[in-house]
Amino acid sequence: MAADRPVRLVVTAGAVDCGKTTLLAIVYELFQTGPVASIQFAGCDTLPAFEQRCHLSRADSENEKPDTSRTPYIGPHPEYLHLKIQEGADSDVHTDFLFTDVSGEMFEHARNSTVECKRLTFLLRAAHLIVFLDCEKGMQPNKKWSMVQDAKSLLQSCLDSDMLSPDCYVTVVWAKVDYFEAAKDKQTVEAFVTNVQEDFTAAFGKRIPHFKFHRAAARPTRFPHLKMGYGVREFISDWIAYWPQGKPLDLEPPVDNDGTREIDQFTTRYNAARADV
Repeated sequence: MAADRPVRLVVTAGAVDCGKTTLLAIVYELFQTGPVASIQFAGCDTLPAFEQRCHLSRADSENEKPDTSRTPYIGPHPEYLHLKIQEGADSDVHTDFLFTDVSGEMFEHARNSTVECKRLTFLLRAAHLIVFLDCEKGMQPNKKWSMVQDAKSLLQSCLDSDMLSPDCYVTVVWAKVDYFEAAKDKQTVEAFVTNVQEDFTAAFGKRIPHFKFHRAAARPTRFPHLKMGYGVREFISDWIAYWPQGKPLDLEPPVDNDGTREIDQFTTRYNAARADV
């Protein structure tokens, strides 16, 4: 597919059960009821895969609460989910996205070893990298700082192993943010968020040209007022707006070319031969 037409690769990265697959499932489900803002669904080559990931949230699963099946660990090669969209009903321009659905175990290996990180070769082609911070763990004093450190170590490993393009847009997302919204002590929560974001900015702000934070709640069960897909629409807008691979290539020859390359010498001989004819 990527060889046939332009495809934008979005990589979701984080620990086990941080909400990666759920966010992708909600991207798909938001289009079930119609356009997302002015963005229209235009096709999908992985409908069975999306339906499989959404099954536990459907009535047919007979689950009391919506859920998402865990992505199994299958080594360094991810599964891909495809989605095609168009901006506006009258547009004839389609945009193809490929999303990686990668197990948390794979990223655990990557954050602990740059050798393992280099096995994740799909990172080199990422237009967007989304690093997850789990707000559910952020509400647990014995887990919140280890959760933050794990996310920092993963991003650090990606940079140290040169697996991120300078043009890649990196978003650190506070996933399951409904846990923070439902908290009684909002002041303490916001102080924690500020502390973490300042720490990430100090560590990575100068190393990553395109770096931002975001809040999302794919299925906000703890604070339903946020509604399903909170923050996901903004993600879709970012994926459309920012596409580094879409920049035009500079194919002009260098001005100071001294003509010593073999191809230049061939061109000189070829043009001279034509002139003689």
